Amino acid sequence: MRRRFFRWLVLLALGLGNAPGARAVSWTPGWTNRPVGPGRTITVEEQASARRLGDAIDSAASARTAIQAWEAIAAAQPGDTEAWTEIGMLRLLEGAAYRQSARDRLVCYQAALQACERAMATNPEFLRRVQGGQTTVEALGALGARDMGAMQFWSTGIFYIFRDCLGFFGRIFNVRQLAGAKEVLLRMDAVDPAWEDYASTFSWGIYYLALPSSQGGDRVKARECFDRAVALGAHRALPRWGRGKYFYGAMGEPAAARADFEAVRAQELNGLAGNRSWNRYFQADAARLLAR
Repeated sequence: MRRRFFRWLVLLALGLGNAPGARAVSWTPGWTNRPVGPGRTITVEEQASARRLGDAIDSAASARTAIQAWEAIAAAQPGDTEAWTEIGMLRLLEGAAYRQSARDRLVCYQAALQACERAMATNPEFLRRVQGGQTTVEALGALGARDMGAMQFWSTGIFYIFRDCLGFFGRIFNVRQLAGAKEVLLRMDAVDPAWEDYASTFSWGIYYLALPSSQGGDRVKARECFDRAVALGAHRALPRWGRGKYFYGAMGEPAAARADFEAVRAQELNGLAGNRSWNRYFQADAARLLAR
Protein backbone atom coordinates (compact mmCIF):
# COMPACT_ATOMS: atom_id res chain seq x y z
CA MET A 1 0.00 0.00 0.00
CA ARG A 2 2.78 2.46 0.90
CA ARG A 3 4.61 1.79 -2.34
CA ARG A 4 1.44 2.34 -4.39
CA PHE A 5 0.78 5.56 -2.51
CA PHE A 6 4.32 6.82 -3.10
CA ARG A 7 4.08 5.99 -6.83
CA TRP A 8 0.83 7.92 -6.95
CA LEU A 9 2.53 10.90 -5.34
CA VAL A 10 5.34 10.76 -7.88
CA LEU A 11 2.85 10.71 -10.75
CA LEU A 12 0.97 13.61 -9.20
CA ALA A 13 4.21 15.53 -8.81
CA LEU A 14 5.07 14.92 -12.44
CA GLY A 15 1.73 16.45 -13.35
CA LEU A 16 2.62 19.50 -11.26
CA GLY A 17 6.08 19.96 -12.72
CA ASN A 18 5.48 23.63 -13.42
CA ALA A 19 4.32 24.42 -9.90
CA PRO A 20 6.62 26.63 -7.77
CA GLY A 21 9.08 24.53 -5.80
CA ALA A 22 8.24 21.39 -7.78
CA ARG A 23 11.17 21.43 -10.17
CA ALA A 24 14.36 19.43 -9.93
CA VAL A 25 17.19 21.43 -8.38
CA SER A 26 20.34 21.66 -10.48
CA TRP A 27 23.53 23.70 -10.65
CA THR A 28 26.57 24.02 -12.87
CA PRO A 29 29.28 21.78 -11.37
CA GLY A 30 31.93 23.86 -9.67
CA TRP A 31 34.76 22.06 -11.44
CA THR A 32 33.67 23.19 -14.92
CA ASN A 33 35.09 26.71 -14.67
CA ARG A 34 38.74 26.52 -13.63
CA PRO A 35 41.11 29.46 -14.22
CA VAL A 36 44.31 28.72 -16.09
CA GLY A 37 47.73 30.05 -15.17
CA PRO A 38 49.57 30.98 -11.96
CA GLY A 39 48.13 33.43 -9.50
CA ARG A 40 49.72 35.71 -6.97
CA THR A 41 51.24 34.51 -3.72
CA ILE A 42 49.00 34.60 -0.65
CA THR A 43 50.66 35.87 2.50
CA VAL A 44 50.43 34.21 5.88
CA GLU A 45 48.65 37.28 7.20
CA GLU A 46 45.99 37.13 4.47
CA GLN A 47 45.19 33.56 5.42
CA ALA A 48 45.19 34.38 9.13
CA SER A 49 42.89 37.34 8.52
CA ALA A 50 40.45 35.19 6.53
CA ARG A 51 40.37 32.65 9.36
CA ARG A 52 39.73 35.37 11.95
CA LEU A 53 36.89 36.76 9.86
CA GLY A 54 35.45 33.26 9.48
CA ASP A 55 35.52 32.78 13.26
CA ALA A 56 33.84 36.13 13.95
CA ILE A 57 30.65 35.76 11.89
CA ASP A 58 27.52 36.86 13.70
CA SER A 59 25.44 38.48 10.95
CA ALA A 60 24.76 38.39 7.22
CA ALA A 61 27.19 41.26 6.70
CA SER A 62 30.06 39.63 8.58
CA ALA A 63 29.38 36.36 6.73
CA ARG A 64 29.75 38.14 3.40
CA THR A 65 32.98 39.80 4.55
CA ALA A 66 34.52 36.46 5.55
CA ILE A 67 33.38 34.75 2.35
CA GLN A 68 34.85 37.53 0.24
CA ALA A 69 38.18 37.21 2.04
CA TRP A 70 38.36 33.51 1.18
CA GLU A 71 37.14 34.19 -2.37
CA ALA A 72 40.08 36.58 -2.84
CA ILE A 73 42.46 33.83 -1.77
CA ALA A 74 40.79 31.28 -4.06
CA ALA A 75 40.91 33.71 -7.00
CA ALA A 76 44.64 34.23 -6.47
CA GLN A 77 45.35 30.53 -5.86
CA PRO A 78 42.71 28.40 -7.63
CA GLY A 79 44.40 25.23 -6.45
CA ASP A 80 44.00 26.10 -2.76
CA THR A 81 41.84 23.29 -1.39
CA GLU A 82 41.37 24.97 1.98
CA ALA A 83 40.07 28.20 0.45
CA TRP A 84 37.38 26.47 -1.60
CA THR A 85 36.39 24.28 1.33
CA GLU A 86 36.08 27.31 3.60
CA ILE A 87 33.94 29.09 1.02
CA GLY A 88 31.67 26.06 0.85
CA MET A 89 31.34 25.88 4.63
CA LEU A 90 30.69 29.60 5.05
CA ARG A 91 28.14 29.78 2.24
CA LEU A 92 26.23 27.04 4.07
CA LEU A 93 26.39 29.09 7.27
CA GLU A 94 25.27 32.23 5.47
CA GLY A 95 22.21 30.46 4.09
CA ALA A 96 21.26 28.51 7.19
CA ALA A 97 21.79 31.24 9.77
CA TYR A 98 21.40 34.60 8.04
CA ARG A 99 19.09 34.20 5.03
CA GLN A 100 15.36 33.77 5.51
CA SER A 101 13.69 33.01 2.19
CA ALA A 102 13.93 29.64 0.45
CA ARG A 103 15.13 31.39 -2.70
CA ASP A 104 17.99 33.20 -0.96
CA ARG A 105 19.00 30.08 0.90
CA LEU A 106 19.03 28.07 -2.31
CA VAL A 107 21.46 30.55 -3.87
CA CYS A 108 23.79 30.12 -0.88
CA TYR A 109 23.55 26.35 -0.82
CA GLN A 110 24.14 25.97 -4.54
CA ALA A 111 27.19 28.22 -4.26
CA ALA A 112 28.39 26.01 -1.39
CA LEU A 113 28.03 22.88 -3.52
CA GLN A 114 29.98 24.52 -6.34
CA ALA A 115 32.76 25.63 -3.99
CA CYS A 116 33.03 22.10 -2.57
CA GLU A 117 33.24 20.73 -6.10
CA ARG A 118 36.01 23.21 -6.84
CA ALA A 119 37.80 21.95 -3.73
CA MET A 120 37.38 18.37 -4.94
CA ALA A 121 38.77 19.35 -8.33
CA THR A 122 42.09 20.35 -6.75
CA ASN A 123 42.54 16.57 -6.49
CA PRO A 124 44.15 15.67 -9.87
CA GLU A 125 42.55 12.21 -10.15
CA PHE A 126 39.08 13.56 -9.36
CA LEU A 127 39.57 16.27 -11.97
CA ARG A 128 40.71 13.73 -14.54
CA ARG A 129 37.60 11.65 -13.93
CA VAL A 130 35.07 14.46 -14.17
CA GLN A 131 36.76 15.91 -17.22
CA GLY A 132 36.44 12.43 -18.71
CA GLY A 133 32.67 12.54 -18.30
CA GLN A 134 31.98 11.26 -14.80
CA THR A 135 29.66 13.15 -12.47
CA THR A 136 30.74 14.42 -9.07
CA VAL A 137 29.22 11.37 -7.39
CA GLU A 138 30.69 8.93 -9.91
CA ALA A 139 34.18 10.36 -9.32
CA LEU A 140 34.06 10.11 -5.52
CA GLY A 141 36.39 7.14 -5.46
CA ALA A 142 39.29 9.48 -6.26
CA LEU A 143 38.78 11.51 -3.08
CA GLY A 144 40.78 10.90 0.06
CA ALA A 145 41.71 12.31 3.44
CA ARG A 146 42.41 15.86 2.31
CA ASP A 147 38.97 16.02 0.68
CA MET A 148 36.93 15.13 3.76
CA GLY A 149 35.80 18.69 4.43
CA ALA A 150 34.61 19.18 0.85
CA MET A 151 32.67 15.91 1.01
CA GLN A 152 31.11 16.77 4.37
CA PHE A 153 29.93 20.20 3.29
CA TRP A 154 28.75 18.93 -0.10
CA SER A 155 26.48 16.35 1.53
CA THR A 156 25.32 18.97 4.05
CA GLY A 157 24.41 21.28 1.17
CA ILE A 158 22.18 18.59 -0.30
CA PHE A 159 20.47 18.06 3.04
CA TYR A 160 19.99 21.81 3.53
CA ILE A 161 18.41 22.23 0.11
CA PHE A 162 16.07 19.36 0.88
CA ARG A 163 15.21 20.82 4.29
CA ASP A 164 15.00 24.57 3.63
CA CYS A 165 14.26 25.11 -0.04
CA LEU A 166 11.78 22.47 -1.17
CA GLY A 167 8.12 21.92 -0.55
CA PHE A 168 6.35 18.58 -0.50
CA PHE A 169 6.46 17.98 -4.25
CA GLY A 170 9.91 19.49 -4.56
CA ARG A 171 11.19 16.82 -2.20
CA ILE A 172 9.64 14.11 -4.34
CA PHE A 173 11.29 15.57 -7.43
CA ASN A 174 14.67 15.79 -5.71
CA VAL A 175 14.75 12.59 -3.68
CA ARG A 176 17.51 11.31 -5.99
CA GLN A 177 19.77 14.06 -4.64
CA LEU A 178 19.74 12.25 -1.30
CA ALA A 179 21.14 9.18 -3.04
CA GLY A 180 24.13 11.30 -4.03
CA ALA A 181 24.57 12.44 -0.44
CA LYS A 182 24.48 8.81 0.65
CA GLU A 183 27.33 7.95 -1.73
CA VAL A 184 29.38 10.80 -0.29
CA LEU A 185 28.81 9.55 3.26
CA LEU A 186 29.82 6.04 2.22
CA ARG A 187 33.03 7.42 0.73
CA MET A 188 33.76 9.44 3.86
CA ASP A 189 33.35 6.35 6.02
CA ALA A 190 35.61 4.38 3.69
CA VAL A 191 38.32 7.05 4.04
CA ASP A 192 38.04 7.96 7.74
CA PRO A 193 34.85 7.27 9.72
CA ALA A 194 36.32 9.00 12.79
CA TRP A 195 36.95 12.31 11.00
CA GLU A 196 35.93 15.33 13.10
CA ASP A 197 34.58 13.18 15.94
CA TYR A 198 32.56 10.98 13.59
CA ALA A 199 30.82 13.85 11.80
CA SER A 200 29.41 11.47 9.20
CA THR A 201 27.47 9.64 11.93
CA PHE A 202 25.35 12.75 12.48
CA SER A 203 24.86 13.10 8.72
CA TRP A 204 23.64 9.51 8.52
CA GLY A 205 21.00 10.43 11.09
CA ILE A 206 19.85 13.27 8.86
CA TYR A 207 19.82 10.95 5.87
CA TYR A 208 17.63 8.29 7.50
CA LEU A 209 15.31 10.95 8.89
CA ALA A 210 14.92 12.84 5.60
CA LEU A 211 14.10 9.88 3.36
CA PRO A 212 10.57 8.49 3.17
CA SER A 213 10.40 4.94 4.50
CA SER A 214 9.57 3.65 1.02
CA GLN A 215 12.96 4.92 -0.15
CA GLY A 216 15.05 3.68 2.77
CA GLY A 217 14.20 6.14 5.52
CA ASP A 218 14.31 4.62 8.96
CA ARG A 219 13.60 6.49 12.18
CA VAL A 220 15.01 3.71 14.34
CA LYS A 221 18.33 3.97 12.50
CA ALA A 222 18.08 7.75 12.62
CA ARG A 223 17.73 7.67 16.42
CA GLU A 224 20.71 5.33 16.71
CA CYS A 225 22.85 7.63 14.56
CA PHE A 226 21.86 10.82 16.40
CA ASP A 227 22.44 9.22 19.79
CA ARG A 228 25.82 7.86 18.70
CA ALA A 229 26.82 11.25 17.26
CA VAL A 230 25.99 12.93 20.58
CA ALA A 231 28.01 10.36 22.51
CA LEU A 232 31.02 10.63 20.20
CA GLY A 233 30.86 14.40 19.82
CA ALA A 234 30.66 15.48 23.45
CA HIS A 235 32.75 18.59 22.76
CA ARG A 236 30.70 19.68 19.76
CA ALA A 237 27.46 21.66 19.63
CA LEU A 238 26.14 20.24 16.37
CA PRO A 239 25.02 16.75 17.47
CA ARG A 240 22.80 17.82 20.37
CA TRP A 241 21.49 20.90 18.57
CA GLY A 242 20.63 18.84 15.50
CA ARG A 243 19.12 15.96 17.45
CA GLY A 244 16.92 18.35 19.39
CA LYS A 245 15.85 20.41 16.39
CA TYR A 246 15.40 17.76 13.73
CA PHE A 247 14.97 14.33 15.26
CA TYR A 248 13.10 15.11 18.46
CA GLY A 249 11.09 17.71 16.56
CA ALA A 250 10.04 15.12 13.99
CA MET A 251 9.31 12.52 16.67
CA GLY A 252 7.20 14.86 18.81
CA GLU A 253 9.46 14.66 21.86
CA PRO A 254 9.57 18.28 23.12
CA ALA A 255 11.01 17.52 26.57
CA ALA A 256 13.97 15.70 25.04
CA ALA A 257 14.43 18.52 22.55
CA ARG A 258 14.49 21.11 25.32
CA ALA A 259 17.07 19.09 27.22
CA ASP A 260 19.33 19.12 24.17
CA PHE A 261 18.85 22.85 23.61
CA GLU A 262 19.60 23.58 27.26
CA ALA A 263 22.79 21.53 27.02
CA VAL A 264 23.91 23.37 23.88
CA ARG A 265 23.17 26.78 25.37
CA ALA A 266 25.10 25.92 28.54
CA GLN A 267 28.30 24.90 26.74
CA GLU A 268 31.26 27.26 26.92
CA LEU A 269 31.89 28.63 23.44
CA ASN A 270 35.66 28.63 23.89
CA GLY A 271 35.62 24.96 24.86
CA LEU A 272 33.74 23.72 21.82
CA ALA A 273 35.44 21.94 18.94
CA GLY A 274 34.63 22.93 15.38
CA ASN A 275 34.12 26.27 13.67
CA ARG A 276 33.46 29.06 16.16
CA SER A 277 30.90 30.87 14.02
CA TRP A 278 28.86 27.71 13.48
CA ASN A 279 28.97 27.07 17.24
CA ARG A 280 27.83 30.62 17.90
CA TYR A 281 24.88 30.03 15.58
CA PHE A 282 23.99 26.69 17.20
CA GLN A 283 23.90 28.32 20.63
CA ALA A 284 21.88 31.31 19.45
CA ASP A 285 19.39 29.05 17.66
CA ALA A 286 19.08 26.79 20.70
CA ALA A 287 18.26 29.84 22.83
CA ARG A 288 15.70 30.98 20.26
CA LEU A 289 14.00 27.59 20.22
CA LEU A 290 13.89 27.49 24.02
CA ALA A 291 12.22 30.89 24.09
CA ARG A 292 9.35 29.86 21.84
